[in-house]
Amino acid sequence: MFEVFAQIGYLSFALIISKRDISHRIISNRNLARFAIFSIIFNMKFLGLIFLIDVSLAALSLIIMHIIFKERVGPGDLKLFWVMTIWAPVFSDWLVLFAWAWIFGGIFSIASSLYSRRISASIPFAPFIFLAFLASI
Repeated sequence: MFEVFAQIGYLSFALIISKRDISHRIISNRNLARFAIFSIIFNMKFLGLIFLIDVSLAALSLIIMHIIFKERVGPGDLKLFWVMTIWAPVFSDWLVLFAWAWIFGGIFSIASSLYSRRISASIPFAPFIFLAFLASI
């Protein structure tokens, strides 16, 4: 029963955060903080030293990505990726799901530019992050 609540909560936050990202191209810090607290409560079984090491590796990866890509990747997307380490607490699993998010976003970007015959400057990335990490809940 506990897992059902976790899944419903995950999907609810996915819809709320994704809707805002699609309509305004922003991920609200308030919604992100609520999702982080919810994620910690429903994934307490993963908390420990190894989890902290994996979260640190993810944070370091995201900091490097922020430095390299500067304004091309939104800070809200990077923070959302960091919160997702709670749902995929093993760093290697997180990397795989991280890659899938980029693949899904890339496929969408290519498809939308072929459909509209113009290249969009930005795409809302939160739906693809949640879609990729859906396998981890």
